[in-house]
Amino acid sequence: MPDRRSVSIATTAALFGCVAAGGCASFQAAKWPWSKPDAAVAAKEADLEKQLGADADSEVISSEYTGATQDYAFDYLKGDNIKKQWKKMIGRGPNEQVARAAMAEADASFKQGDYQAAMPQYKKVIDRWPDSVLEEDALWQLAECQFFTDQYPKAEDTYDELVKKFANTKYLDRIAQRQFVIAQYWIALDEKHRYPTIVPNLFDRSRPLFDTRGRALKAFDHVRINDPRGELADDSVMAQANAHFLDRQWLDADYFYGLLRTEYPDSDFLLQAHLLGLQAKLRAYQGPGYEGGILDEAEILADQVLVQFPDQLGREEEARVEKTRAEIAAQQADRHWRRAEFYAKGKHYQSARIYYALIARDYPSTMLAQAAQEKYNAIKDLNDVSDDPFPMLTRVLNPDSLKEAELDAMAEAEEQTAIARGVQGDEPPRF
Repeated sequence: MPDRRSVSIATTAALFGCVAAGGCASFQAAKWPWSKPDAAVAAKEADLEKQLGADADSEVISSEYTGATQDYAFDYLKGDNIKKQWKKMIGRGPNEQVARAAMAEADASFKQGDYQAAMPQYKKVIDRWPDSVLEEDALWQLAECQFFTDQYPKAEDTYDELVKKFANTKYLDRIAQRQFVIAQYWIALDEKHRYPTIVPNLFDRSRPLFDTRGRALKAFDHVRINDPRGELADDSVMAQANAHFLDRQWLDADYFYGLLRTEYPDSDFLLQAHLLGLQAKLRAYQGPGYEGGILDEAEILADQVLVQFPDQLGREEEARVEKTRAEIAAQQADRHWRRAEFYAKGKHYQSARIYYALIARDYPSTMLAQAAQEKYNAIKDLNDVSDDPFPMLTRVLNPDSLKEAELDAMAEAEEQTAIARGVQGDEPPRF
């Protein structure tokens, strides 16, 4: 009984013999970039140009005619090229006549509503005449067959494949409509049933195998990315933002509301994107112990809503925005108060006075404003207590103390800036 090695060697030899017999001529056709073109190829190209003419009409997009092109030797072993050569060897290479016959048969089945019979014929067109107008039409028709047979995951993938392969396809607007409807359907299903993400769907072919909600959001993304200036682009962004908002994913919701405000200023959803974006920012804020940049953004956005939409806001909405502004002011005052208290406990009175003064100046209507004035008056004449009992020794053993001195100088500069803006040295600002 022969061993594995001898069988493997025999199999390899047989494979190379097959390639030599059926594909040797095509392999020898591969040329290095620096090699001169064959006289036969040059004559064929000249004859083709003569037949077509300079302004000839053709349905060829990129590679319908491959006789004048050749693969270089280092490109010949790429996966796509190997696949093409293998299909040519077994008699399934590009063939326009076969593709057109399959297209006619598929269209006849499609018109009769027999989508199951049409799908394999459209796939045959895609396989036998790639990179052509015929393939573009077949991809669209295949996706439509999948859509009408409720195979929505496959249809969404085929629509997206069509746009990736033919970026300026004539079906772009209709593809966006189909993908938007599919995404809406999946989101509605997930909101009703709350499907677990990692549990596979083995029975309902209208839903993805995993993560129905995630695939819906991805489909909304395809609508916007494939046709960023289409009629449904802003609708898809708003739908994504609302889905994240309802799922209490505040940062993601804030991102998409912000995307709509910046990228689609003429959208019908602009006011809603401002109002809901304001709420998303406020809910995403985690408290005074965390970074407060999003609270600053919320403060700016609240002012922007009142200035930009004075005629569109109803009384209730305007009152709600004013209440939100008051909440933001209270949160900002609380942040300053905690910082001031921290510095005051450490006897860094200079830094503490800055934050007490900011509360009294910028947030006079908050409950902490009066307390900040009292605290400011209590420490207005106190000097900072040095944390270094042996300053001369520290300068020798700890050169980083120079950095601490620099920070103290910066704090003093901030206090002087606050004073220049209206904070008096003797007493905190009054409004």
